[in-house]
Amino acid sequence: MSSKLTVTKSNLLIDASYRLNVQAQKLVLACLSKIDSRPDSEPKKEIKLTAIEFSELMKIDIKNAHRELYKAADALFKSSILLRDEHEETELYWIQKKVKKLHGEGAVTLVWSDEVLRYISHLKSRFTTYKLHNIASLQSGHSIRLYELLMRFNSTNIRVIALDDFRSALGLEGRYPQFKELNKFVIKQSVEELNQRSDLIITYETIKKGRTVTALAFTFKQNKQMKMDL
Repeated sequence: MSSKLTVTKSNLLIDASYRLNVQAQKLVLACLSKIDSRPDSEPKKEIKLTAIEFSELMKIDIKNAHRELYKAADALFKSSILLRDEHEETELYWIQKKVKKLHGEGAVTLVWSDEVLRYISHLKSRFTTYKLHNIASLQSGHSIRLYELLMRFNSTNIRVIALDDFRSALGLEGRYPQFKELNKFVIKQSVEELNQRSDLIITYETIKKGRTVTALAFTFKQNKQMKMDL
């Protein structure tokens, strides 16, 4: 069943700046997959997710699923999203209140914030949809974010992104100030993991102004034979 589930996010949200650990990202995506994205559907503000569902959707060992689910819930409560345009900067919170842990049921109940719900509840303008199982095996939060950024441009299979925008989208402001470090610890590792564990085959080049790297050019295509055996 999980192979048919899709995740739909507003493209504005995809390009926003936020940093979530891998468990919290997978919690968000698992909950998003339970939202009916048809335009005529009613928004679902409260989502209940069991550890068993989390385990099945995200390929997490059932023995660890409860612990991972509760850790993800704690991380999500402390995290925010930064939306930027040329005129203003707005900070939103993913959830309205601390996630309720239903220990007896091995589940959590999440309540989206009103602001975030506007972006994820309806398909009204530009949205990106991808299958949940394509990112379930990823072990890095950076890899999940890169996957989302690329899939927004899956109609062209090319994405050119300014280096500052890339840092911002992955929540890396102030980290890896030298491109050599960013490339070694974030970009290369994320591309390698996506090539191994997702349905994408990715290459990238740097764009320079003089000797300074100013942008990244990603080229990608979908691999119908997903390498999920690692």
